[in-house]
Amino acid sequence: MQEQAMVTDALSSINAGLKSLGDMISQAEDQELRQTLQQMRNDAETCQHELYTIAKNKNYYPPSQKATEDEITNLRNIANQTAQSSQSGQSAQGQAAQGMR
Repeated sequence: MQEQAMVTDALSSINAGLKSLGDMISQAEDQELRQTLQQMRNDAETCQHELYTIAKNKNYYPPSQKATEDEITNLRNIANQTAQSSQSGQSAQGQAAQGMR
């Protein structure tokens, strides 16, 4: 197998693992398990970035285009709206749960 194919496969595997870890973290109730999974994710992200840098330097993996300021601003606005909606929903759920007691 050629080096480029091996690097690309490794990046794909790490990316899939990162998604799985994210899913597990979001569902972990035990705080110690959650912290362990977060550390595993952080280590995998570091590895992924190092491998990505190597691939980019060898022209194996072309970087995506840089986002424009407008795109960044739009994404921030969407993220803020989503966070606010989530907080509002949690507050309403908490009030409803208190009313049921």
